[in-house]
Amino acid sequence: MKAQITVLAALAVFATSPASAIERLQTASRSCADIQSFVRANRAVILQYPSARGSAPLLYERAVADSNVCLGNGFPEQSYVPSRDKRNCPIWVCRSTTDLRP
Repeated sequence: MKAQITVLAALAVFATSPASAIERLQTASRSCADIQSFVRANRAVILQYPSARGSAPLLYERAVADSNVCLGNGFPEQSYVPSRDKRNCPIWVCRSTTDLRP
């Protein structure tokens, strides 16, 4: 009986908690400062941006505020996305320590 009450209480808490979806942002219409501020405010953001080569309609990158957002054995690495005012706006992304680099 006590276990059933605990399970029901846990389900009630889970059902009423808000979903934490990751925010998305298209970089082409935002300034570099806006992009960096948005990432800091949301901790982790999916950035959508046009390919420099034009081979794909949109590319995606998960930008993070700092290393605490990297999961598991990941580490922050600087990367760049295009913005309205800069060709290479610096952002931080998480890379796995198991990534092989040439």
